[in-house]
Amino acid sequence: LDGAPIGGGFFGQSSFCTYAIAGSRNAVALAEPIDPALAAPLGCSVQTGVGAVLNVLAPQPDDALVVFGAGAVGLSAVMGARIAGCRTIIAVDPIDQRRMLASELGATVTIDPTTDDAAAAVLELTGGVAAVLDTTARPDVLAAAVGVLRPRGTLALVGLGALTAELPVAAIMGKGLTVRGVVEGDSEPQTFIPRLVALHRRGELPLDRMVSRYPFDDFERAWAAAKAADVVKPVLVTGAVGS
Repeated sequence: LDGAPIGGGFFGQSSFCTYAIAGSRNAVALAEPIDPALAAPLGCSVQTGVGAVLNVLAPQPDDALVVFGAGAVGLSAVMGARIAGCRTIIAVDPIDQRRMLASELGATVTIDPTTDDAAAAVLELTGGVAAVLDTTARPDVLAAAVGVLRPRGTLALVGLGALTAELPVAAIMGKGLTVRGVVEGDSEPQTFIPRLVALHRRGELPLDRMVSRYPFDDFERAWAAAKAADVVKPVLVTGAVGS
């Protein structure tokens, strides 16, 4: 950068280099090819969101589930909840286009937390839900998430935001709630990523609805679009960008 060499790693899963060295345990071979731009988010955001629902929360078909934050992880969780057959899937997000996409991907209800009391709306609709996934790591949202859980419900935490947050301990203990940290969907990538690919091939995981392609040298525009929430998952590609 500015004439100085740079290097680094993040989760051992990604790189902006031309070539990368990956350990055998950190590489997943797929039996059938898939568009690399659609495969790109499988190892992190999609695996995290879908995995948190299917592997950790494991809702029953009659359960209601709330997702706070409809970014790439949250929208993946919405699709995971639809795959699980949840009767009620509620997505909470302040951005109009994210809520619209959440509805298209399986959310049965969407809530704008800037105009409505999300917790009150969830309780009025459901009386309490079995499971909540939080992608925001905002202290106020976490407290609301605990408040909408029914007795013995589970809150899964996947967000990287505030380092600390106050939680209503009396409610957690009194209702027998579980608060669970989840990393990468608690997935075993060698089996779960091929499962995600199979779901995509069957049309149950429409990854193309989240991915926006950008030329590899157009990082600034891709990053600006991501920060402005104009796109959900920008993917840098080499060669022709296509659709």
